[in-house]
Amino acid sequence: MRIALVHKRYDRLGGAEADCWELSHRLAARGHEVHVVTGDCRVPVPEAVRLHRVPVVRAGQLAKLLSFAALAPRVWRTLDADAVVGFGRTVGHDLFRASGGCHRRYVERLAATGGLAGRVRRWRPYQLALLALERRQYTPGAYREILTVSARTRDEILATYPQVPPGDVVVVRYGVDVTRFHPGRREREGAAVRRELAIAPEQPVVLCVGTGFRRKGVDQLLAIWEREPPCGAALVVAGDDRQLASYCRRAAAARGRIVFTGPRADVERLYAAADLFTLSSMFDAFGMVVLEALASGLPVVAPRDIGAAEVLTGALAELVIDDPRDAGALAARLRLGLEPGRRDALAAAARAVAEEASLERSVDAIERWCGVVAAERRGRSYDGGASPHGGSFGHESAVAATGGGRSGDVAMRARAEASRAR
Repeated sequence: MRIALVHKRYDRLGGAEADCWELSHRLAARGHEVHVVTGDCRVPVPEAVRLHRVPVVRAGQLAKLLSFAALAPRVWRTLDADAVVGFGRTVGHDLFRASGGCHRRYVERLAATGGLAGRVRRWRPYQLALLALERRQYTPGAYREILTVSARTRDEILATYPQVPPGDVVVVRYGVDVTRFHPGRREREGAAVRRELAIAPEQPVVLCVGTGFRRKGVDQLLAIWEREPPCGAALVVAGDDRQLASYCRRAAAARGRIVFTGPRADVERLYAAADLFTLSSMFDAFGMVVLEALASGLPVVAPRDIGAAEVLTGALAELVIDDPRDAGALAARLRLGLEPGRRDALAAAARAVAEEASLERSVDAIERWCGVVAAERRGRSYDGGASPHGGSFGHESAVAATGGGRSGDVAMRARAEASRAR
């Protein structure tokens, strides 16, 4: 198939960006002709992937947003692709990969919890443009199928935009590279990374990874470390923020050891040096880093409201918190997760969850949906035939790869039946 992936930025940093980057590589490796339509390329482009730049207007956030939304469709229409997968901020693609969740709900939460600044922010021209674009994304005819990353996000989309038929929204969770992120790295690389970070071998380490520290709950973590670090642990924060220098100054004055590493392309090495992962986000459609931590054998402390909390079951559910702003509850879960007697059981449970959410399963599901779209475009029925790499498009695989829910299976069968009916 000829598949076009449309994202404002081609990069490896960020959940949606990493999702697009991995898809481009793995679909190309399966023999598909992959085209990436983007306004900003920040990583090397492999020979098997063809890059098409959108001539965005670089005169501020609003101009970039609107010009990408207007010009990206003109670029992808020239490709005559069998399926176009959009990752947001564009309208008219076949498959809408709703990685960022429901922006309207995010703005509402920000207004409710962010004080005056949060209420003012929702009326800025950039935010108003994003909301207007999102409304268009969910209008009938703006997409063929919506592939969202969590059941929570699916429910929010349906509640916020009642014009969207429930059968149009399928859960296809993120997948994780269980080879790159692996507990075996701990023994091979953990000690060396700790030396690089000036952290003692015996000191527990809590890791947080994300960009936009306020939304990721870093302020609450700093407040805890300023008072009393849980179990004497060091805190390592990887990622970027406009106020990074201010956070570093605050960290230097804290009672506990806090390290801000900045953005890291080798984040898998940081997981190898940690004992516990935390992501206390106020809003996250999923939280790709949670899967990376689980695959690395790290238990995770996270709030119930983020999409990734859906996979924190069994023993891992004990570390889920109700309110990410409750520093006391967060500190208590961190202490629980750092208890030495729990480590082995929690690490095994974490890895088991990640293995069920492998990247290949996620790619399988999106590849199948591209096949459905391609068959419809050619006026043929899609019968779930074999994939280019020899895998099965069968019933059981469809259910597993779309996140384990019945909605993906029902939706795919309905689309196949509709295609045959033509």
